[in-house]
Amino acid sequence: MGFAVRADQNKGDSVSSSRKQNLVLLRSANKLNSSTEKPFAASLQPVPSRARIPRAVPAEVKQLPKAPRLPLGLKLLVGVQQGSTVLTGGLVATALIIYSWTVYLDKAVARSFNRLDTLKAAIQQVTTANATLKHSMAEQAESPTAGFKPFEPKRAIFLSPAPARPSVEPDLETDVQAPMPPHPLGY
Repeated sequence: MGFAVRADQNKGDSVSSSRKQNLVLLRSANKLNSSTEKPFAASLQPVPSRARIPRAVPAEVKQLPKAPRLPLGLKLLVGVQQGSTVLTGGLVATALIIYSWTVYLDKAVARSFNRLDTLKAAIQQVTTANATLKHSMAEQAESPTAGFKPFEPKRAIFLSPAPARPSVEPDLETDVQAPMPPHPLGY
């Protein structure tokens, strides 16, 4: 027993449109030579030109059964599940954002404290250098080789105050503003 299969390239639906040289007869291998070939292998042989191919009879089309309607309670549970999935995803995303924000803030605060410590150390160094300079300048001023003379009250210079100037009162009439133009000047 064998089957004829169409092997043409024009993909027409009718058997009569197939050329006879494109028809192949499939036979089981155990009838031909079961000792040399594997069982269940098929061999291809051309169909004789007299072979007649029966037309296919269309099968009855059956409509698939419709899915039964879910009860209201089950629909409600499915809706709750979907809502809780969305809510859980939102909460996870929010938690990740808050976590990354706190890590960023911790690193920023640590950098700020390090900078503050560096600035405090720099302030101490500047204060120490300033005090050292003041002390060395005072020692140089007290030395007799500097040429400074001690303060004597009789050599003090007193300046007389400058004469008082008359106060100027602002003119209120000069502050009148010019009228605004009817259209805007620009933006």
